[in-house]
Amino acid sequence: MKLLVTAFGPFGGRGSNASSLALAGLKQRLPWLNTRILPVDSIVAPQRMSRALREVRPDAVLMLGEAGGSQSIRLETMSWNELDFRIPDSAGRQPQRESIDSTVAHSIASTLPFGEIRACLLEHDHLCDVSIDPGRYLCNQILFHTLRLVEKRHLQVKAGFIHLPLEQDYPTPRAVHALELVVGMIVR
Repeated sequence: MKLLVTAFGPFGGRGSNASSLALAGLKQRLPWLNTRILPVDSIVAPQRMSRALREVRPDAVLMLGEAGGSQSIRLETMSWNELDFRIPDSAGRQPQRESIDSTVAHSIASTLPFGEIRACLLEHDHLCDVSIDPGRYLCNQILFHTLRLVEKRHLQVKAGFIHLPLEQDYPTPRAVHALELVVGMIVR
């Protein structure tokens, strides 16, 4: 099975992003993974995700981001057709109450087996919640964009998004362990 795992680079004036730190650790443990770091840019990130889907042709896509203020891993089960940025992206754009794609529905559900993934993470003592609200920033945008591409191109690709707490709240080695379990559930 070909798995594509993405994370975001730093944003908001910080020098690192919990998702890219965890992805680097995961890639060391599982070198066969196809990985991409996406910029926190509302134009460039979707373009790079589209290119990655064409190049890798994955069977599944796991997207990662960070969620400040969260103490647990969040499995994002829904994406919303809305951009409403509380802060500008890295290019200075700050869309407010805009649709991502005006031709489609209001939301698209993730297709990864998050019920089973959650049970596995809890069994291994990871803090984990199921969420229907990935926010309206880049994390939601890239999840919606990816699910929409899968739908539009009739691809047989499972896709979903996981928010990780900030590194100081959930240390990278612990996040990497959780992600190894998630990958195992996806590729089994």
